[in-house]
Amino acid sequence: MISHLNGILEHIDKKHLVVDVGNVGYHVNVPTSALARLPKVGEKIKLYTYQVVREDELSLYGFLAKEERNLFSLLLTVNGVGPKASLSILSGFPIDKLVTAITKGNVDLISTVPGIGKKTAQKLVIELKEKVAKAYAIKPSDMAIGMGGDEPVVSDAISALIALGYSPREARDAILKSGIDLSTQGVEDIIKQALKSLV
Repeated sequence: MISHLNGILEHIDKKHLVVDVGNVGYHVNVPTSALARLPKVGEKIKLYTYQVVREDELSLYGFLAKEERNLFSLLLTVNGVGPKASLSILSGFPIDKLVTAITKGNVDLISTVPGIGKKTAQKLVIELKEKVAKAYAIKPSDMAIGMGGDEPVVSDAISALIALGYSPREARDAILKSGIDLSTQGVEDIIKQALKSLV
């Protein structure tokens, strides 16, 4: 099993890359969401990989973060969701948004991914909700660290925004973007200003 590749990025296509590792070119399928974060051709790259071995196929799937690879392998545990569908799902959303959609049971959002129908999205939520919540538990208190102000107050504001359907990162960014003085404001004021910055 190939766990990761560390080499030179040789070629970028719409859905795959070629990475040169010791003069061997590896064809690696990647989510389209990774394309904007890639280094330039000729530069070093490290990909966390997942190898799929079947009778008629030997393919490699690569991710820039371990969390993405872990979520990919979790998606594969759902009956009827293969490597291509899993890659499409990871291409559709940033990882924090996908984690939020699964843990909150947002079937409508997941079924917007091409090739993923409502039934598959429902199955995915039922089978992965608890596993994903456990594996990717992002506490509001973790997101409040380093933002300034009274951490419990900021944490409560982030929790409230998450309850409204925003991902932990979106909640944090909205509060920072609002420019509100976190040291003098209460939870309600922080939420109001954050929501204004999201409009």
